[in-house]
Amino acid sequence: MTRVLIVAAHPDDAELALGGTIAQLTERGDEVTVALFTVSETASTQDRDRRARRIAAAEAAAQTLGHRLHWLGDGRYDQVEDIPEYRAVGLLDDLVAEMEPDTLLTHWDGDSHGDHVRVARAAIASSRRWPRTALLQFGPNEHRTVRHAEFVPTLYVPTAAQLPRKLRALACYAYPGQGFRALDPDAVELLDRARGAAVGLAAAEGLRLVRHCLTPGRPLL
Repeated sequence: MTRVLIVAAHPDDAELALGGTIAQLTERGDEVTVALFTVSETASTQDRDRRARRIAAAEAAAQTLGHRLHWLGDGRYDQVEDIPEYRAVGLLDDLVAEMEPDTLLTHWDGDSHGDHVRVARAAIASSRRWPRTALLQFGPNEHRTVRHAEFVPTLYVPTAAQLPRKLRALACYAYPGQGFRALDPDAVELLDRARGAAVGLAAAEGLRLVRHCLTPGRPLL
């Protein structure tokens, strides 16, 4: 069994970038944990339950894909920029030491979103303490920015069979009164199919390998 830790800035980041990969890993019995830095949904005077609904959406998506959900800092943060960098690195140091994952996946440090870059930098800094954990990065979820086209995967995960589960997980975030831009499932499917077409697959998700210490009998994913 492979232990995989996915570290993301916000709820829905992991599902957008890696929903098919997560589904495939959990289907084969691997242990997958998605650790989130923030809820990224604040209550308003008109709607005080928005934060609770996004937490519930993340939990429903986790149930759909089969991964364990972990809130860094006990889920008290709403913006990554509110977390001092040393504290973000320390949170990852502690989590990796506790879990001892075979592989950690996180944001690309060239992402267009500042929160994603902060999380990527924290993971890179924390990796100084990882004796065996591989580090992979996933690309930007915002396809309307130039950064999306600049992300070039070095590893592709075939995900055509898992695409329906990925879309069901993303549908968990389509709740009334959400405080973020609505997700576009048609665009998600098209982008995954385009990624797959680049390597002759029906659909795929792309990753970049940052570091991997080759150990016989120890898979990367």
